[in-house]
Amino acid sequence: MDVEEENQVQPDEEEEVTEAPETTEPVAQSENDFMAGAMMANGIVFVWMQALSVFRQYVSQLPPRVLVDASYVIYILAGYLASRQVTKRAKGKYLKAGLKTAGYSTIMGLLIISTMNSEPGIGFAVILGVCYFAGSILGSYMETKARLKNRGVETSS
Repeated sequence: MDVEEENQVQPDEEEEVTEAPETTEPVAQSENDFMAGAMMANGIVFVWMQALSVFRQYVSQLPPRVLVDASYVIYILAGYLASRQVTKRAKGKYLKAGLKTAGYSTIMGLLIISTMNSEPGIGFAVILGVCYFAGSILGSYMETKARLKNRGVETSS
């Protein structure tokens, strides 16, 4: 009987389980969220730029206008993806979160451009900033639309 008594758990020995209180208040985004979005956007753009330089012999056969248009699409896509990921974490004010992401992306892009050996010039910086802002507005809009759809609110578009 001594063995059976040892295997039984006494009421005094039970562990108390405390649950963390659930927070229902929206959590403000940190600067780290926006910096992560900026890193993502600039990473996509500069991977594209490296791909163009690595495959120079193949892409040189394409008309320059096609490469310029493809670059604009990539820049807008980079802003879109970064904004969409950051606004997924937002609890509200999605456009503001997207625009902050675009601002951080543009500033980081300017810093990266300033350290490049082949200076692309101010025109490239302006185009990059405009594309980031256009992509971030699109990303914020699409995330807002997706959240409204999940709530059952119909949107007209």
